[in-house]
Amino acid sequence: MIQSKLLKADFHGAIVTVTKSKCPSYVGTTGIILQETKHVFRIVTQHDRLKVIPKRNSVFTVEIDGFITHVYGSKFQLKSSERSAKKFKLKGTIDL
Repeated sequence: MIQSKLLKADFHGAIVTVTKSKCPSYVGTTGIILQETKHVFRIVTQHDRLKVIPKRNSVFTVEIDGFITHVYGSKFQLKSSERSAKKFKLKGTIDL
């Protein structure tokens, strides 16, 4: 139930951390999501820098009310407005 709500959630303003990425310079980046497009998150870091993090091949960690969850960007490549109206099918494999 929580996972289906997270799939349709709007992440603007959420604090996220990049936990895994093919590009090692993105790992550990923490900030607030300023803008979400189909392929990237634009994140404002703690040092007031704007970073553009691609969703593909990245894993993000989001904390909501003490519940920590991982968001796989490769499976998340839709705009938030399109994602809220889409019906998702359960798929078993996740590749990074």
